[in-house]
Amino acid sequence: MVAQVPTATLRQINKVLGRNFVTKYGTRQGIVVLGRVAPFGIGAVIGGGANAALASLAVRAGRRAFGPAPEQWPPSWDEPLD
Repeated sequence: MVAQVPTATLRQINKVLGRNFVTKYGTRQGIVVLGRVAPFGIGAVIGGGANAALASLAVRAGRRAFGPAPEQWPPSWDEPLD
């Protein structure tokens, strides 16, 4: 029976039904997916902030422990290794 329906008519029906299906079920599914994915995004933001803070503390501690970098390195360190 479906084989007898013209392709143009099927496309029109699919446009209307597809739009109705997406608006009826798509938003509900989208909210469910967002609810499942949101904790990962929040965790990534918190983890990134914690990493940045820890890195800043490590750099500050390194500068305090070793002092400023020399303006020029000793000549033996500039030569390439064999």
